[in-house]
Amino acid sequence: MRALTVMVNVADLACAVGARRVAGVMDDNATIGVCAIHDGDRIVNSELEFNLGEAALLAERILSGDQRAKTTPGLARILSASVAVLFRVSLAAGALQQTEGLDDRDGGYLDDQFAAGGDEDPGD
Repeated sequence: MRALTVMVNVADLACAVGARRVAGVMDDNATIGVCAIHDGDRIVNSELEFNLGEAALLAERILSGDQRAKTTPGLARILSASVAVLFRVSLAAGALQQTEGLDDRDGGYLDDQFAAGGDEDPGD
């Protein structure tokens, strides 16, 4: 059994009421774990564990256009957990300044899309 410092705690929309999905840093400070948990549970098995270095390498390969990297099993969850956990860690460490509350707009719908500036190529 390994300890997990929970950094992200959200409702698990795929499960019943009272189910949560948590992500955090494992006791080695180099591994991120993702777990499903029910209210009241204190011990769970991680569904996914990955090393931060592996996640960074995967992100770099995807940014470079590596088509094979895009087929990595669990890709969305790996990158989502990495961003969410590292954001919380950075914010807590003072590396980022949060001047406003987090916005529910996620850029995932057409009315939420971020517009390119005049000097930017919308295809980037």
